Amino acid sequence: MAYDASREDRFTRDPDAPGGTGRRPAARHETNTGWYWLFALPFVFTLLPFIYNRTSPELIGMPFFYWYQTVWVVITGVIVYIVYTRTRGA
Repeated sequence: MAYDASREDRFTRDPDAPGGTGRRPAARHETNTGWYWLFALPFVFTLLPFIYNRTSPELIGMPFFYWYQTVWVVITGVIVYIVYTRTRGA
Protein backbone atom coordinates (compact mmCIF):
# COMPACT_ATOMS: atom_id res chain seq x y z
CA MET A 1 0.00 0.00 0.00
CA ALA A 2 1.08 3.54 -0.59
CA TYR A 3 1.22 5.24 2.79
CA ASP A 4 3.41 8.07 3.91
CA ALA A 5 4.52 8.92 7.44
CA SER A 6 1.17 10.57 8.16
CA ARG A 7 -0.56 7.30 7.21
CA GLU A 8 -2.77 9.10 4.69
CA ASP A 9 -3.64 7.48 1.39
CA ARG A 10 -1.94 9.08 -1.56
CA PHE A 11 -2.57 9.02 -5.27
CA THR A 12 -1.77 5.73 -6.92
CA ARG A 13 -2.00 4.63 -10.53
CA ASP A 14 -3.31 1.23 -9.49
CA PRO A 15 -7.13 1.39 -9.78
CA ASP A 16 -7.47 -1.84 -7.78
CA ALA A 17 -5.59 -0.44 -4.78
CA PRO A 18 -7.61 0.17 -1.60
CA GLY A 19 -9.32 3.53 -1.88
CA GLY A 20 -8.88 3.55 -5.67
CA THR A 21 -11.70 4.52 -7.99
CA GLY A 22 -11.74 1.15 -9.75
CA ARG A 23 -11.65 2.91 -13.13
CA ARG A 24 -9.02 2.19 -15.70
CA PRO A 25 -7.20 5.14 -17.23
CA ALA A 26 -8.33 6.20 -20.69
CA ALA A 27 -6.63 4.40 -23.55
CA ARG A 28 -3.82 6.35 -25.17
CA HIS A 29 -4.13 7.29 -28.78
CA GLU A 30 -1.95 5.48 -31.24
CA THR A 31 1.23 7.46 -31.88
CA ASN A 32 2.10 8.17 -35.47
CA THR A 33 5.75 7.21 -35.20
CA GLY A 34 6.38 7.93 -38.85
CA TRP A 35 7.16 11.54 -37.92
CA TYR A 36 10.29 10.40 -36.08
CA TRP A 37 11.84 9.38 -39.41
CA LEU A 38 12.34 13.08 -40.13
CA PHE A 39 15.19 13.01 -37.60
CA ALA A 40 17.16 10.87 -40.07
CA LEU A 41 17.43 13.75 -42.55
CA PRO A 42 19.88 15.97 -40.61
CA PHE A 43 21.75 12.90 -39.46
CA VAL A 44 22.34 11.64 -43.00
CA PHE A 45 22.92 14.94 -44.76
CA THR A 46 25.44 16.28 -42.24
CA LEU A 47 27.38 13.05 -41.76
CA LEU A 48 28.11 12.46 -45.44
CA PRO A 49 30.98 14.85 -46.16
CA PHE A 50 31.15 14.11 -49.88
CA ILE A 51 27.91 16.12 -50.16
CA TYR A 52 29.36 19.36 -48.78
CA ASN A 53 33.16 18.99 -48.98
CA ARG A 54 33.73 21.87 -51.38
CA THR A 55 34.07 25.64 -51.27
CA SER A 56 31.72 26.73 -54.03
CA PRO A 57 29.06 28.00 -54.29
CA GLU A 58 29.72 30.75 -51.80
CA LEU A 59 27.00 32.60 -49.95
CA ILE A 60 27.89 36.12 -48.78
CA GLY A 61 31.56 35.18 -48.98
CA MET A 62 31.07 32.06 -46.85
CA PRO A 63 32.25 28.77 -48.39
CA PHE A 64 29.63 26.13 -49.10
CA PHE A 65 31.06 23.85 -46.41
CA TYR A 66 30.13 26.31 -43.65
CA TRP A 67 26.82 27.66 -44.82
CA TYR A 68 25.52 24.19 -45.70
CA GLN A 69 26.04 23.01 -42.13
CA THR A 70 24.64 26.27 -40.72
CA VAL A 71 21.47 25.87 -42.77
CA TRP A 72 21.06 22.36 -41.39
CA VAL A 73 21.08 23.76 -37.85
CA VAL A 74 18.01 25.81 -38.74
CA ILE A 75 16.36 22.96 -40.65
CA THR A 76 16.92 20.62 -37.70
CA GLY A 77 15.20 23.09 -35.38
CA VAL A 78 12.21 23.19 -37.70
CA ILE A 79 12.15 19.39 -37.90
CA VAL A 80 12.22 19.09 -34.11
CA TYR A 81 9.30 21.52 -33.84
CA ILE A 82 7.28 19.65 -36.47
CA VAL A 83 7.87 16.25 -34.86
CA TYR A 84 7.07 17.66 -31.42
CA THR A 85 3.76 19.19 -32.52
CA ARG A 86 2.70 16.12 -34.49
CA THR A 87 3.49 13.61 -31.73
CA ARG A 88 2.61 15.66 -28.64
CA GLY A 89 -0.12 14.26 -26.45
CA ALA A 90 0.30 10.75 -27.67
